[in-house]
Amino acid sequence: MSTVPLPIAATDQSIIAQVLAGQVSEFAVLVRRYNQRLFRAARAVTRTDMDAEDALQQAWMEIYRHLDKFRSEAAFSTWATRIAVNEGLSISRRRPLLGLVHPGAQGEDPAQDLTERTAPQPTMTTAERSQIGKLMEQCLERIPQGNREVMILRDVLEFDTAETAAFLGLSEEAVRVRLHRARAAVAAQLDEVVGEHVRTLYGFDGARCDRVTAAVMCNVLAVARL
Repeated sequence: MSTVPLPIAATDQSIIAQVLAGQVSEFAVLVRRYNQRLFRAARAVTRTDMDAEDALQQAWMEIYRHLDKFRSEAAFSTWATRIAVNEGLSISRRRPLLGLVHPGAQGEDPAQDLTERTAPQPTMTTAERSQIGKLMEQCLERIPQGNREVMILRDVLEFDTAETAAFLGLSEEAVRVRLHRARAAVAAQLDEVVGEHVRTLYGFDGARCDRVTAAVMCNVLAVARL
């Protein structure tokens, strides 16, 4: 029995080429493809979902306006995430800081990796994973912003130390210290570690993704008609 092969997803580069050639509606493919990732990046440096959504929409407009400046030496996802982080930082700097990161602790031992402390139970249900994700989210909200954004960029979005340092304008040593403190603070609040489920934080799909995609494309099409 023969099967129909699944269509191959268009590459980011091919979609960008189509948008730059005038097929502006194709930009929605990029928006949907990376909404989750960019929302998480923006949420890492803002205090509320509302601020993160504002940063996300602003980021997508910046990405569209400067799409012709993108160079394929770096991944589109990395370039776009950097813009989202910058937009999130711009918004967060207009808000009063709720916590400060104190210097020092250069000689501290690295925190034991979250995944090494205990593994998630193999029988864990979707509901249980969701509850743990919410608990982890609450823990992150209680730690200083500078530490929180580093932990999300490193552990949730899985950027390496150098990329995180570049995004936030920090030294690599500062990133390592802040990550250590963030992990230690979270570990102190949890009896068991979330491990791989940390990547379920700040979900952004379904109706929320649809709403932001529609708003972004409305603005993009308006700009395109100018």
